[in-house]
Amino acid sequence: MSETVYYKGKLKDVVRLDNETLEEQCKRIINCELDDDYYKTFKEMLLDEYYDKYVIYGDILYSIVEKISLDADGSIFNMSNDDDGTLNFEVRYYNGGCSFDEAIECAFERKEMLKDVFGN
Repeated sequence: MSETVYYKGKLKDVVRLDNETLEEQCKRIINCELDDDYYKTFKEMLLDEYYDKYVIYGDILYSIVEKISLDADGSIFNMSNDDDGTLNFEVRYYNGGCSFDEAIECAFERKEMLKDVFGN
């Protein structure tokens, strides 16, 4: 059942091994053979199997360090840097028209837009 959801939390980029691609990193984390009946890539498999643990933006894999569910009303897509090297996020959206990773992508894009406008 679809509903409006509201999450706040932290993301941390997952460090890659030297010369490791995103696809190789996803394969290493999954640590099993590709289920090619359902998935074309390890990236796709990771995001489906571990949707509550990882998100990808651009070419960077992030682990969800903290995710708190809050009372929902309206849409929010916020992202900011924290002093400890993590990213704080706050997203509120209707999950019948948007997924968590799409909401995080909107938060990243909004963060970049505000950076361009305000220079932070």
